[in-house]
Amino acid sequence: DEYVLIGGYESGVDAAVNLAKAGKQATVLASTATWNVQTVDPSSELAPYTADRLREVTAEGFSPSPKLLAPLRVQRVERAPEGGFNVVAAWKASDNPLPLPDGLRKPFVTRAESTARWLAEQEGGDAAPFASLGTITPPGAEGSEVVLHTAQPPVLCTGFEGSVASVARNLFAFADEADEAKGCLCGAAMLTDDDESTAVPGVFLVGPSVSHGDLSFCFVYKFRQRFGIVADKICRGLGRDTAAAVAECRKTNMYLDDLSCCVGSCGTC
Repeated sequence: DEYVLIGGYESGVDAAVNLAKAGKQATVLASTATWNVQTVDPSSELAPYTADRLREVTAEGFSPSPKLLAPLRVQRVERAPEGGFNVVAAWKASDNPLPLPDGLRKPFVTRAESTARWLAEQEGGDAAPFASLGTITPPGAEGSEVVLHTAQPPVLCTGFEGSVASVARNLFAFADEADEAKGCLCGAAMLTDDDESTAVPGVFLVGPSVSHGDLSFCFVYKFRQRFGIVADKICRGLGRDTAAAVAECRKTNMYLDDLSCCVGSCGTC
C-alpha cells in the first residue's frame, strides 16, 4: 500500500513514521524541507522526538522508508481515470536549509548526498554507498510539475484553520502571501504593539495565534509573556494605575514588550 501525505511538519512526519512502521510506503510532499531546518526558534523546526523517529525509519536496513519531497506546493488533487488519485504539485524555488553554527542537531542529509543517491538510482548505478542517506528526492526546476498517483485518498497533514479566522474573521485583518509573514505566519491576525486588532479597536488577541512580523508566539511559554501587555492596555484605558503591576510582571519576565531581544526565540529573552 502506498500513501501520499500533503504537509511535512509534525503531522506529516508523524503520519509517515507510523505508516512506515506499519509496513506502508509513504511519500511526503512538503513546502519546506522541515527535516533539515534548524533555527533559533525551536517551535519552527521538528521536535527532537519527531526527528529521531524519522531517522529511525529512514536508517539503513529499514523498509519501507518514507520518501521525502520538498520544496513543493500541491496544486490540486484529481481522481485518476484508471482509479485512485493523482496529486499534482509544483516545485518551489529551491531552499537550502542550513544548520546553525555549532548546531546540536546533525543535518538529516545534505542536498549533494541526496542528489548523488538519486542519480545512482536513476542511472542504474550502485546506490549502496548512499543507502544510509534516507530517501530525499532532489528538487526539480522551479515551476515544473510532479504528479504522484496513489490508490489511497491523499492524507492532508497541513493543520487546520485557527479559531480566530474561523469564528472572528470580521474582527481582524489578516496577513496574506503579499505580506512579509511566511510559513505558519501567513494568514495571521494583524495586531498593534498591544496585541489589539488593527481592524476593530478594543478587540484583543491572546494565545497561540499571536504573531508580530516574523515572530510567532505559538507556544505557551511564549504567548503567556504577552498577557500583561493586553491587561495593561485595557486597565490604562479604564483609568487605572498599572505601574506597580507592570513592574512586578517585569521581575518575573512576564511582560514582554521589547521584541528586539527575541530574534526568533521569544521564550528565551
